[in-house]
Amino acid sequence: MSISSQADAPGALARVPAWLWLIGPYALLLMVFVAAPLANVVLLSVYTYSPVRIWTPDFTLDNYRQIFTPYFGGIAIRTLRIGATATLGCVLLGYPIAYYLARCSRRALAVGMFILIMPLMVSAVVGSFGWIVILGRNGLLNGALAALGIESNVTILYTEAAVVIALVHFLLPLMVLPLMASIEKISVRLEEASINLGASPVSTFFRVIVPLSRTGLTSGLILCFSIAISVVVTAALVGGRAGRMIGNEIYDQVITAYNWPFASSLSIALIILIVISMSLLLTIMRGRRTVQ
Repeated sequence: MSISSQADAPGALARVPAWLWLIGPYALLLMVFVAAPLANVVLLSVYTYSPVRIWTPDFTLDNYRQIFTPYFGGIAIRTLRIGATATLGCVLLGYPIAYYLARCSRRALAVGMFILIMPLMVSAVVGSFGWIVILGRNGLLNGALAALGIESNVTILYTEAAVVIALVHFLLPLMVLPLMASIEKISVRLEEASINLGASPVSTFFRVIVPLSRTGLTSGLILCFSIAISVVVTAALVGGRAGRMIGNEIYDQVITAYNWPFASSLSIALIILIVISMSLLLTIMRGRRTVQ
């Protein structure tokens, strides 16, 4: 290397945009550990299944045709239903919590944040076993009802309701945190002005707080829904056969049936389902903002 080229090297590095230095490492990580494996999954989804070699490099679309059956259509609908219900539960429970944490004292905020993020400190396996102990036939719920003199053998475990309850528990922090960040930016004077003009606290919440916190709501909806419809462990442990979702079918095809091409086509279908759902959600939220 000549002396002039050695002198130009630091100058060339200095001309690299700062944003490239900031996002470059993460972009490289995404390329290696997300884009490349995803491309491999796409390729596997059009390969032919072989009971002996798992797959052979013979191109076919049969893996995608198998998805369009009543069985897998029912699983897709159930997955969307569980994801939408769990996300709605997170919104209904998350808004009051986010509003309180955004307006409370620092000491209450510290305690509230610790309690809020506790579900994120344990794995999905541990959390799901906790719900099995609570919702089981001889669990804490039926024990508490019996102690109150209510002889009602509630059966929630191994149903869709059990999956929804567990998902709301795990995903609630992901709804509350972006909502709280948005509500903190809303001036208290706007609420005071609404009250002084005769609006009730409930009306002020729905006509001032909710519209101005739509950015946080959109982020929470995207996070909760995309994770809810792609879970595996929670649905398998507390949902049983009645709560099977697309993730459970992908797991069984990979681990039990060794049908990796079909598992790949199911994975691609799930990704497309998430992208379409998120696009519809963003379009609806953007349309409501334009109307207002």
